[in-house]
Amino acid sequence: MTTTATLQAWLALEHQAVWLYPVIGARFERLTERARDSYENHLLDRDRLLGRLRDDGVVPVATALAYDVGPLDTPTLALSMARRLERSIAATCLALAGQGSGDLRVLATVGLRRAALAELTWGGNAKAFPGLP
Repeated sequence: MTTTATLQAWLALEHQAVWLYPVIGARFERLTERARDSYENHLLDRDRLLGRLRDDGVVPVATALAYDVGPLDTPTLALSMARRLERSIAATCLALAGQGSGDLRVLATVGLRRAALAELTWGGNAKAFPGLP
């Protein structure tokens, strides 16, 4: 996968996060504040990636109208989905860090750190090497 393709994959996950966290916040009052914080962070990351791709002359991947996140009927399921999404973002950022150099690697490592911390926020377990299976 090229660095551009990996950036696009990361952007697609950020689009999903920007869609998912308001849904979680609206459905579960006890998760509203956490979902709002996550939404705001992912909105910034999404916009940063959009700018990066456009600056590189690349048409960014579009957001979907909706995402198949499975049932979000309980707070436990919502927490699980949030953790899965953050793990996916971490894995994509790790791949990008390995592909890129310079400011691209910095962008990827910052994204990896954010995703790893966000997974913890949603109840995940600390890992020695975030982003790895």
